[in-house]
Amino acid sequence: MNASEMTRGWTLTPVNPAERPLLERLGQLYLYDFSAFTGWDIGEDGLFDHDGWSRGLWAHPGRTSLLLRIAEKPAGFAIVDERSPFAGDEPCRYMAEFFIMRKYRRRRLGEAVAGEVFDRFPGPWYVLEMKENLAARAFWPAVITRYLGYAPDEFITSHGDLVQTFTVSKNEGGVS
Repeated sequence: MNASEMTRGWTLTPVNPAERPLLERLGQLYLYDFSAFTGWDIGEDGLFDHDGWSRGLWAHPGRTSLLLRIAEKPAGFAIVDERSPFAGDEPCRYMAEFFIMRKYRRRRLGEAVAGEVFDRFPGPWYVLEMKENLAARAFWPAVITRYLGYAPDEFITSHGDLVQTFTVSKNEGGVS
């Protein structure tokens, strides 16, 4: 399968209860990627489980988990929260988690998937990039700017993380 074939024919669907174990297994790959800059370590059981994270991916009220498939194979996920730790009680969207398997990166698939997620959830958005995650700090500002057609607002948290803030109108449709 060549690069263009890998990024065509993708779907992004809500995770159903039968797919929860699949999402947790993909979460292991996600946490492994994070271990490169967070120092998180594997447990005695051979699993990454930073503070019960993988078991709670889909369980939080107000979260929508979306499974990415390419050619019908699992390839990543996006988890959107209707709350943000930065918005107080303001209704908004927060990109709680976003993961594309390494095999599918660097082909603008992540950009297309992010655009699809933004299109599905119009309104105010918050997207956080950990200061240690240099790839995310390059990816999100560029993707959001191309999606909107202008640079989003941003601020630095007390931990040094970067947060983009922007609003998606119901007819934005920025990423192609």
